[in-house]
Amino acid sequence: MRFWGAAGLALASLITAVGTLWAFQRGAPDFSVFLAAGKLVLAGQGMDIYARSPDRFLYAPGFAWVMAPFAYLPRSVALALWCFAKAAVVGAVIAPGLRDRAGRFALAAWAVVLFARPVLIDFQYGQVNLFILGAGVWAMRRHFSGGEKKSPTDFIAWFVLTVAAITKIFALPLLLVPLLAPRSKRRTELSAIALGAAIFLLAPAVSVGLGALPGLYGGWLQALLDKGLPLESHNQSFAAFLHHYFSGEVTHVISLGSTWVALGSPLLSLSAVSLLSMAWLSFALAFLASWFVMRDRWGTDLWISVLIAILILPSHLVWKPYFVLAIPLAMQAFRLAHAPVHFVFLAATGLVLNFSGFDFVGGAWSARFEAASGFLWVEILLLAFTLWLSRAPKLSGSPERTVRI
Repeated sequence: MRFWGAAGLALASLITAVGTLWAFQRGAPDFSVFLAAGKLVLAGQGMDIYARSPDRFLYAPGFAWVMAPFAYLPRSVALALWCFAKAAVVGAVIAPGLRDRAGRFALAAWAVVLFARPVLIDFQYGQVNLFILGAGVWAMRRHFSGGEKKSPTDFIAWFVLTVAAITKIFALPLLLVPLLAPRSKRRTELSAIALGAAIFLLAPAVSVGLGALPGLYGGWLQALLDKGLPLESHNQSFAAFLHHYFSGEVTHVISLGSTWVALGSPLLSLSAVSLLSMAWLSFALAFLASWFVMRDRWGTDLWISVLIAILILPSHLVWKPYFVLAIPLAMQAFRLAHAPVHFVFLAATGLVLNFSGFDFVGGAWSARFEAASGFLWVEILLLAFTLWLSRAPKLSGSPERTVRI
């Protein structure tokens, strides 16, 4: 086990190094969008962040102001700092699980290997999902540590999470967690959320003025609405899956030369697809809400891991790098696994996620798996598997295992 733990850490380190290399080699296009927004802010043209961009800027206005300091730097230096910060986040997320009680290497780093493809894509495009993961894990760990004792670190962690959650709104449900805290800690966390939200939401007023904020936030809302339901095969949401395979409409597949391909059959009308998508949204939100209610029925680290992993389930837009949020869930799976068949399942999961691209299975098969929202179904299987492992010791009479993230 010690060898496999060390091997997992080496591979995880290699993945972050390759991701950094890819970011420079492949242009980090999303980072270019962020940097362009920051440059507009520095030029006194912050009102144009949703109109002038290498691609669509879909984030909260305050994020453009956060990126302004990076825009002072040469692009290569800014991108290097961006990637190194991501590597540090990956290390911080997996660090508590790297050693077992005897101080030997554990298997936590294999969670990064299992989700290597989303991690590499996040690095390659210069995305922010790993930062959201890091902020969420940090705040959750602080929430459940130290009892009722208040700490400045708690305030900082929740301030950072608030900024991250507003930047990319699928993480907003995490801001409800302080309602579960003891009164003294709840006050600290809610104060951090209030201050973080106020500063982040009002930050653009420093250069555009308070009177311009309604127009700026209107531009953000319009940018989100204009995005609609992305119909590229890359979209891993349930709504996209229904549209690709049951509407009879053609699907845009970039890996096949940006061609439009007919998949599935016209078994459902577009209105039926919409209704089923709304049903999925309702189910996902209900599951998310019930997970809050079931806090005391599960181990703390497992509860945190599941909560972070399921944040993306209600969304109609789920790109592949979003699945880095399932890394803590995979950590739990590796720590709970104890039979050979468990590790076979995890290995199969990693093979499907990482080797289903067009460069391994060809464009046609890759397009079909991708359009079927394969990453979504793999995460749901991993979720069910991990929850089953966590309950199995209790059902057999064995003591519950302690798992740290």
